[in-house]
Amino acid sequence: MRVCRLAFAIVLCCFGVGAVLAASAERQALAAHCNGCHGMNGVSAGPASPSFAGFDRQFLIRVLQEFRNGERVPTIMDRIMKGYTAGQIRQLATYYAEQPWRSADVLLDPVAVAAGKRLHDEACAECHEEEGRYQDRDTPRIAGQWPDYLVFQLLTYRDRPDSIPQPTKMREALVGLADADLQALAQFYADQQ
Repeated sequence: MRVCRLAFAIVLCCFGVGAVLAASAERQALAAHCNGCHGMNGVSAGPASPSFAGFDRQFLIRVLQEFRNGERVPTIMDRIMKGYTAGQIRQLATYYAEQPWRSADVLLDPVAVAAGKRLHDEACAECHEEEGRYQDRDTPRIAGQWPDYLVFQLLTYRDRPDSIPQPTKMREALVGLADADLQALAQFYADQQ
């Protein structure tokens, strides 16, 4: 009887491992479509697309659903996400949340980094804690992100506030900031590893 229970437990474990491996393979297959722009495993190889490896799963689900629902600035992403189901979006978010973060490797201007640090401390540190390393379901990691991408996003937030869902605090923080300020903030965040 004891041998039967052990054999049954082993069989159950094998089925469980098989299911986990199948889910992992499905996630990898879904993610393969993203590699061209967002790099292998969500680590972007260039400044036009963000890295999101290691992002909070709930944040990724929300953003991908916003693209699918047309709630974000139209890019290729809104058209791509229309082809994904809610379950596939959850699978993608799980896959990318499990990947390790890798910061962008860029040359930065130390003067701009220092200016960005001052702006961060004055206007951004309350939400973007730990110099932008902190993340949760509402706040993405911005430390170590591509500076060109960050500038694009900040300009969009500032100049087209209704084109991307954003907290009121974000809108208020950007009021009065010049393009040079946004460049400095992006340089500062890119410098944070």
